[in-house]
Amino acid sequence: MKMYPIISLSIAALVFSAAPSLAEEGHDHHAAGHEAHADHMLEGYAVVAEALYKDDLAAAKKAAAGMVKHDKDSAMAAPAKAISKSKDLAEARKHFKELSDVAIPVATKEKTMHVAHCPMAMGGNGADWLQKSKDEIHNPYMGKKMPHCGKFKE
Repeated sequence: MKMYPIISLSIAALVFSAAPSLAEEGHDHHAAGHEAHADHMLEGYAVVAEALYKDDLAAAKKAAAGMVKHDKDSAMAAPAKAISKSKDLAEARKHFKELSDVAIPVATKEKTMHVAHCPMAMGGNGADWLQKSKDEIHNPYMGKKMPHCGKFKE
């Protein structure tokens, strides 16, 4: 009858040894969800950037509002919301800089987009942004005035 404690200890050891692998599986699921979420937010970012490149305030506001609707708790939500409420392109571009500052580390981690830089943006202080394609600079800060000003950083 002394076998029961040994069996109990064996079962407990088996449960505890399986727990880390179960936690890792859950973590992988969470990481996959985060990656899909980041990809969706970066897709919205790309639409906003392209709209600003084309000087299309209405399209930028609509795409930014879609980002907020997707995840109002994301770090990208506050600057996206500010873009969606912008009165003109200058204001939208100011908030786009804030959005870029949050999005660039995410995209760098996900390795899904390319970082570009315009030294003339933001009153000559320069600013970075993300682009999906490395074919040609599409500057969201200068728009039609200087659409190809800048270079890729990497």
